[in-house]
Amino acid sequence: MTLRTALPWLLLLLLTLAACAPDRGEAVGSYVADTEDTEIVLTLNDNGRGTWSTDTDEIPFKWSLPKAGQLWLHTREGGVIQGRIEDRRVTITLPGVGELVFERR
Repeated sequence: MTLRTALPWLLLLLLTLAACAPDRGEAVGSYVADTEDTEIVLTLNDNGRGTWSTDTDEIPFKWSLPKAGQLWLHTREGGVIQGRIEDRRVTITLPGVGELVFERR
């Protein structure tokens, strides 16, 4: 198969995959989790970047929606924190911390 014949198929595949991705716009916004110790604010910006903020720290990350109902936070170190997103709520389970439930502001 030559590049000339493969290119239309590759373009079709990319368009199909892009159409299957969940709409990021519905997830954009700020979410708050109140723990016993502090308030955590999770901000998801429309450019795929976000912040995890407490009263003492702010951690930037990139985020994606690989499938409907899934939220991935991509850390600078290369790790991925997986969570669930539904309605106005984000749920993330962290090792050693447990489940955090963020409500949309």
